[in-house]
Amino acid sequence: MAKHDDTVVSEHDGIQELDNQLPRWWVLLFQFSIVFAVVYLLTFHVFGFGLKQEERFKLEEEEALQLQELRTARMMEQMDFSAPTTLPDVLAEGQTIFLNNCASCHDVTGRGLIGPNLTDAYWIHGAEFDDSMHVIAKGVLEKGMQAWENLLSLRQRHAVASYIYSIRGTEPAGAKPPQGDLVEGSDSPTYAL
Repeated sequence: MAKHDDTVVSEHDGIQELDNQLPRWWVLLFQFSIVFAVVYLLTFHVFGFGLKQEERFKLEEEEALQLQELRTARMMEQMDFSAPTTLPDVLAEGQTIFLNNCASCHDVTGRGLIGPNLTDAYWIHGAEFDDSMHVIAKGVLEKGMQAWENLLSLRQRHAVASYIYSIRGTEPAGAKPPQGDLVEGSDSPTYAL
């Protein structure tokens, strides 16, 4: 090591290292981070003041769930369950429920398999939206359709009935022959709106 003008110089593999003073702002920032770490450790982990990260996350998660429930409740208050909706989110939910629960009897297109065709103008239990809501809720046990009122919420039953309303008049290939009474114009998704 050689000393030049009060600066220690070391050399290794042709690289010189000078013993320069670190910038004052850097030293202060480093010292502040050490003090902050000690205060943080004592506050949260030794004395138990404040909320830990997991506790804060749980509180925020609970607040988000409460807010979501409140929004759902407000939406249900504003929604008219006596008429079909054309809201895309509700129809998508209705389609998902229909595919998971109804398609085994009515086919994925609604053309009818064991159950009747839901896309034509012939109706066994009525063509009105309220009739569909009633059939979904109470079922038709003598025909093999179960009641869904204990399995699906009112909002879900409304979504399914709205989806069924939206597929009226789609005329899928291989549709089941007409059953029930002809209701003129009921093969349109805008029937009686």
